[in-house]
Amino acid sequence: MMLNILTWLVFLPLIGAIIIMTIPKENVNVIRSLAAITSGIALVISLVLWAGFERGATGLQYATTAEWFNIGFLQINYEIGLDGLSLPLIVLTTIVTTLAIFASFSIEKRVKEFYLWTLVLLTGMLGVFVALDMFLFFLFFELTLIPMFFLIGIWGGKMKEYASFKFLLYTGLGSAIMFMTFIAMFYKAYEAMNMQETTFSMIRMAEIFADPANPDVLTGAVKGALFLALFVAFAIKLPVFPFHTWLPNAHVEAPTAASMILAGVLLKMGGYGLIRVGVGILPDQAARFASLIALLGVINIIYGALLALVQTDLKSLVAYSSISHMGIVLLGIASFTTAGMQGAIFQLVSHGFISALLFFMVGAIYERTKTRTISELGGLSKSVPILAGFTLAAAMASVGLPGLSGFVSELLAFIGIFGASAEILPAATVFGVIAGLGIILTAAYLLWAVQRTTFGPMKEKFVGLADARPMEYVPMIGLLALSIVIGVYPHILSDVINTTVIDIVSKIGG
Repeated sequence: MMLNILTWLVFLPLIGAIIIMTIPKENVNVIRSLAAITSGIALVISLVLWAGFERGATGLQYATTAEWFNIGFLQINYEIGLDGLSLPLIVLTTIVTTLAIFASFSIEKRVKEFYLWTLVLLTGMLGVFVALDMFLFFLFFELTLIPMFFLIGIWGGKMKEYASFKFLLYTGLGSAIMFMTFIAMFYKAYEAMNMQETTFSMIRMAEIFADPANPDVLTGAVKGALFLALFVAFAIKLPVFPFHTWLPNAHVEAPTAASMILAGVLLKMGGYGLIRVGVGILPDQAARFASLIALLGVINIIYGALLALVQTDLKSLVAYSSISHMGIVLLGIASFTTAGMQGAIFQLVSHGFISALLFFMVGAIYERTKTRTISELGGLSKSVPILAGFTLAAAMASVGLPGLSGFVSELLAFIGIFGASAEILPAATVFGVIAGLGIILTAAYLLWAVQRTTFGPMKEKFVGLADARPMEYVPMIGLLALSIVIGVYPHILSDVINTTVIDIVSKIGG
């Protein structure tokens, strides 16, 4: 039987990593080229999937299911597929990873291992977004932890060991909670089916948990506890206050390419998991806790912005801005409206491109100036005008300037929150107004940082800095262009996600 195209997409990077293992480490250019070609092919496949995706069709596409292993009552399947929720994130993953590989061509330390771990990481991320079996989802989710641990721990900054172990501890804890919750859901579904059926399938699990014939086993209290456990597991990854403290450390110490992938893709796994597993399987409980989700979203927006305001390190400021922007995702989900859920997905994709660009620009500035301290920078627009220009453009996209993708995602999320049902979210207007203050704070800290960094008098030591190199134009132009395309023509994304969003919201009566 011919392998499904999704299977080729997921495991192609792993094949590339295995081939890199066989290449002598001295052949640096060959290794770099192979890594770029492998991720590039994955990108092409994802674009083929995008082009061939049937807009307006319900259900899963490119799906395949095969029995993986059967041990007595325990049956686990290799079940994959995609819909309007997963497809944009797959394309995001291949684009950001490919551009991150181009951005890492200046790395000279242990080049072979760097690209090997990057390709393994790519397989894990893609697997998360196509897996429809919870056990398979967990395995791919775990597969992303070790590569990022090494990318930070080996190629990071002065505090790389501390940052990498903190990353592993927090996200590992989230994975443990997720796995135990999956096991509990598996057993409860098994009980509900009178010990006659076992499944880890997300689709079948949603049917069982929604069946009104199973109230004795699947009580509201049981389902509520399961949803809260899932929420904590994915909140750590997103990250959500108070589980956010690992992120700034990881970003500040990670090399530029790893920061691009971490902010651009890995955080999105938390939001995706919350929608796919939490809302997808337990929609009634997700709606029950809408006020909690919205409250934490508002805290993320405001608290992340306030922390960003007081940062002295440019990369740390961008890291805290990611925490703030992930609050928009929570706000959109909590509205349980079509517009709000669209805004959440738009924000996952938009922030992926914008944050990757911001971290690339910070890395490019640091490479030339050898400092990220905002007070030590200044006047870079006179020395490196192209880099300064792209930095300003990235900041404008993050602020939500009309015509750029950040504006569309924030607009949709706020339309959703102000239009939320009073039965689901009684204090929707209050949450929306308070969250709106965070948008003002975002403009304050980003514009302040850009002004202090690129404008004003230029320090003498920055005279004669080299501006953007030809290879650096690839990620800069690519990421900014994607933000502009989504901002000017949002239909390119909404056309793909609409049917899936309507299906998600309809489950809770939205």
